[in-house]
Order: sequence, then structure tokens, then C-alpha cells
Amino acid sequence: MIYPGDSFFTLTGPEQAGLLVLTLLLSLACLWFVRRLAIPRPWGLRLLLGLFAFWLFVWLSPQVYYGYYLTIFEGLPVQSVIKSPPALGQLAELMTFQGPANMSAHGQGFLGWLMVLTAMLSRQDQSTEP
Repeated sequence: MIYPGDSFFTLTGPEQAGLLVLTLLLSLACLWFVRRLAIPRPWGLRLLLGLFAFWLFVWLSPQVYYGYYLTIFEGLPVQSVIKSPPALGQLAELMTFQGPANMSAHGQGFLGWLMVLTAMLSRQDQSTEP
């Protein structure tokens, strides 16, 4: 097992599948959002948009996942789990895979790179940039 002790493995098979589906849908929505925002922009702004979108994801996605956990664990209180926005150092740790050694952090780092690459490679057509 690559991530021994990861909380993902404490879930049942159907709960794991649900978490994977949620993660896939959330990731695809983020990539679509970045692509739509980045298309008509200069490359520098596309880079900033990709990083900003990743920052938003790291900051706000815990609430989405907590909503999923509310459906699978009895007795969890309905509450906000959103904390202070992440510092730039935290984003750098995630994107360089220097943060926690768990599936969540590594998945976030991978998604961060995908978001930046999606933003950088998004072009409406060749005539939109010199």
C-alpha cells in the first residue's frame, strides 16, 4: 500500500467509490472553470488565474468533502470547516509534494499542476496571442 494509514482506507468500498467520484467531478469542474476563465487572456494572467483557482480550491474544497462525510457518517454536526485562506507557502508545499505525505495532499498537488497547465495551454485560437 502506497499510503499506509491514510484515512481513505478506513472507508468502505462504496464510500471510497463515492469519494473518488466526488473528487473526479470536483476536479473536472475546476479544470473546466480554469479553462473558461483563461481562454482570452495573456499568458501571465493565465498563470495567475490557474494559481488563484488552485488557491480557491485548497481553501474551499474541504467544505465540499465535509458535506460528503455528512452523508456517510452519522452524528457529524452541520458546520463550516473552512478555515483561513491558505498561505502561498502551503500552496508551494502542495505543488512540490513537500506537504503531508497523504493521498489528499498529493492529489491536491497534482490538481494544482493540472490547473496551471490547463490555464497556460488554454487558447481560443492562435490569433489571440502574438
